[in-house]
Amino acid sequence: MTTKLVIRELALANLAGMTEMMQTYLMQNMVKKVTALPTWEQAQVVALTMSQDDELSTELLIQIALLQNKTVVLPRVLPKRQMEFTTIDQDTVYARHKFGMLEPVGGRIVSPDEIDFVLVPGLAFTPNGDRIGFGGGYYDRWLPNTTATKVATTITKNLYEQPTWSIEATDQRVDQVIVLDKESK
Repeated sequence: MTTKLVIRELALANLAGMTEMMQTYLMQNMVKKVTALPTWEQAQVVALTMSQDDELSTELLIQIALLQNKTVVLPRVLPKRQMEFTTIDQDTVYARHKFGMLEPVGGRIVSPDEIDFVLVPGLAFTPNGDRIGFGGGYYDRWLPNTTATKVATTITKNLYEQPTWSIEATDQRVDQVIVLDKESK
């Protein structure tokens, strides 16, 4: 068994090693594949994230969701490793959280049962939906509260056929993992 910490470091290195052109291609591919999903098309309220550092940019997906007149909600970190999702629009102001990510200021807090679709962040995945997140456990605590469709995107290098890490009772799976690149293009 490989530790989650080692896999996180490998996954981050894989993301950091991409060229700007590859990141742009993958971002466009993510938008194309996610917005083509029937669950996305039917969703009225979509929970997305503001990407950070070496993550694939979600900015275009956020803008498209707003253009499609979807209610877009982004997370805000709360004490005790909890989070809430709040509505955003073109005029939303963001503040940097002490952990470094941008969070919306203001906006209406949206109940987990109002959300139809969640793009779940993570670093490593299996085709069956097992995931390794960033280590804080925020999504593992929040996901059981929603019945929304849970989708994640990844690159081939961060997809494992089977988990090589220990799966804990608190680890939450996603419903679908979309691979954005294929090494055998």
